[in-house]
Amino acid sequence: MTTADNNNVSYEQNNNKFNFRVAGIVMDAGRVLLHTTEQDDFWNLPGGRVKLNETTEAAIIREMMEELCVHVEAQRLAYVSEDFFEYDGLKYHEVGFYYLITLPEAHKLYSETEFKGLEDNGKLTFQWFSLDELEQMEVYPVFLKKELSNLLDAKGIKHFIQK
Repeated sequence: MTTADNNNVSYEQNNNKFNFRVAGIVMDAGRVLLHTTEQDDFWNLPGGRVKLNETTEAAIIREMMEELCVHVEAQRLAYVSEDFFEYDGLKYHEVGFYYLITLPEAHKLYSETEFKGLEDNGKLTFQWFSLDELEQMEVYPVFLKKELSNLLDAKGIKHFIQK
């Protein structure tokens, strides 16, 4: 069964789900913007599912507009991840494209510590965290804990497979 809502690239069969996701990495003064939901006890990068016939760069720009009502600029693709995990009773196979993105210069979100997103009636909570804090947190995908501190100096695109 293919998920038909808004043509998202997602496929579910039995207890298995394939998901094609994009995420945005917003960094500012040694911190990164993460989000969580009301039911989760972990954090991840903001983003969402890619739609059919949509580029990943267009998808992250759209997702940030939907979640935060802000037009971001995609700087570059930093990571591609193949992630295998269990969540909400399903075994996921997720392919993720992670873009370094920027908010408009001096945007008000840079000065807010914690705030609610617009999607799902504010069920997403966004918060800035210092890169040093990530080691003690539940952050997914796990490679982000170490990789984000080297991101600005990194060249090329890194590929991760996590089982």
